[in-house]
Amino acid sequence: MKEIFTIQKKSQPIFIILFAALLFSSCNQSAKDLRIKRMDSAAVIGLARAIESQVKPELAEGLSLKLWGVDSLIISPIAIDIDDSGKLYYTTTGRQINSEFDIRAHQDWEIGSIQLQTIDDKRAFLHKTLSPENSDKNKWLKDMNKDSSHDWRDMLVEKEKVYRVEDINGDGLADKSQLVVDDFHDEVTDVAGGVLINGKDLYVGVAPDLWRMKDSNGDGIADEKTSISSGYGVHIGFGGHGMSGVEMGPDGR
Repeated sequence: MKEIFTIQKKSQPIFIILFAALLFSSCNQSAKDLRIKRMDSAAVIGLARAIESQVKPELAEGLSLKLWGVDSLIISPIAIDIDDSGKLYYTTTGRQINSEFDIRAHQDWEIGSIQLQTIDDKRAFLHKTLSPENSDKNKWLKDMNKDSSHDWRDMLVEKEKVYRVEDINGDGLADKSQLVVDDFHDEVTDVAGGVLINGKDLYVGVAPDLWRMKDSNGDGIADEKTSISSGYGVHIGFGGHGMSGVEMGPDGR
């Protein structure tokens, strides 16, 4: 379980993640849009008090600790970034278990993997190794598309996600989460390990590309994407150790 706390010094918040073994299922979810989750303010306050009563860190003089986001809104984050208005963006993966592989579990792939030089090579390797003709050899690969064949097409089902979390009533506690990206499911797609929000541009690092995404119609969903750098994650390596830590350069590009 994950909760987001803020540590404050001279009124400047810094976000960190702490772990707490608490469960909470009372939240009001919009019947019109399942991509949005809202929590009742009183319920959030009650949960925050319960968590804070159990978290007793030792803080340096001049610091205070306050819970900002509970685990009902922030689930298994990988990369986190915060915009100028205090909205939090985070990535989470759906592909790591079934659709993005760790070479340590496939030692017979090692020679073939280190010979790969381009993403097209990687795609060809996966198509050959995980071909429908090899389905019986690859029953370890879950039949995600339910076509009774264990092949590379099962890697096209699961997606990566980016959520935006915010405090909509201004009480200092996050009470709304919205799915803003539900995408990236090519057979060569890695885990979404990097995220950066800069104005209206959302950058997502998910090998083999660094993507710039935009919400073109103002509905809160990033529906326009452009690859601004490509060619990452050629080899099958340690699962989940791909692109991460997206940062903006000094010239703003």
